[in-house]
Amino acid sequence: MSHLQASELFSVKGRVVVVTGGGSGLGRTIAHALAVNGVSKVFVLGRREEALQQTATQDPNVIIPVKCDVSSKESLDAAYEAIAAQTDHIDVLFANSGIMGPDMPMPKPKADGSMPSITEVRDQLYNVPMTEFTNVMDVNVTGVYYTVLAFLPLLDAANSKRPAPQPNVLSTPTPQVILTGSLAGFNRKPPYSYAYNVSKAAVHHLTKMLSTTFTSYNIRFNGISPGLYQSEMAQHSFNDNGVPDAGISDGSFPVDMIPLTRAGSQQDFAGVVVWMTSASGGYLNGNILLTDGGRLSVMPSTY
Repeated sequence: MSHLQASELFSVKGRVVVVTGGGSGLGRTIAHALAVNGVSKVFVLGRREEALQQTATQDPNVIIPVKCDVSSKESLDAAYEAIAAQTDHIDVLFANSGIMGPDMPMPKPKADGSMPSITEVRDQLYNVPMTEFTNVMDVNVTGVYYTVLAFLPLLDAANSKRPAPQPNVLSTPTPQVILTGSLAGFNRKPPYSYAYNVSKAAVHHLTKMLSTTFTSYNIRFNGISPGLYQSEMAQHSFNDNGVPDAGISDGSFPVDMIPLTRAGSQQDFAGVVVWMTSASGGYLNGNILLTDGGRLSVMPSTY
């Protein structure tokens, strides 16, 4: 029964992986989790070269920084060529790049409990320049889409390396793209940023569309939808709730905000990443995995 041992079920040894947005936050966690568990190479892409180098310090022989702006086709082409010069295939692409964008909250109720007027709502939201809204979509949706297209040849090349199927023997996983969505993509209540929520809802739908489109090419598409994890983008939630640290101990957040009363930890996210990348995740396709401590279940006005 060795095939049911954890060391076999969750092995990622030998995998070649690309992670966009690998300079910080969840992208850095992805790179570190895979590197420490034995992947062959992890190429981390991002706009900030210094941040990428910091990610790579954990294991510079495995984690390879590649400067890239996913909102530029020229930059994606250059990143593809740099990676293709170092490997003839990739097994998994994490399309993880994303930005929060402008603060776009609804005006709060007044001191007497009355709602702001429609003019006040319009003025606050309309004051955000269109370019700032569009920039979020350019990175979070358009950039993700073109990242996937850019790396299709290296993903397809992984199929040629798979052994021929044998009767009653589990085949090695087909290549996979994992898109980072967000709890925000499911939420309809007044958000921190309309642009961010809309972009992540689009990423969820894009995941479903791509999983259908590329079925005949044996390339799988899945999504991870994180709730609250400490990162530069999420820091405002920690500040607003007076949480001075990573918030991973029970009682860090109120139960009506997160039923488990804590933020997600590196271990929580790393476990999901390793599972989805391993052979045990090989039966996933068109799936969006929510990892949020139960937060979506207590949010009002959700899908």
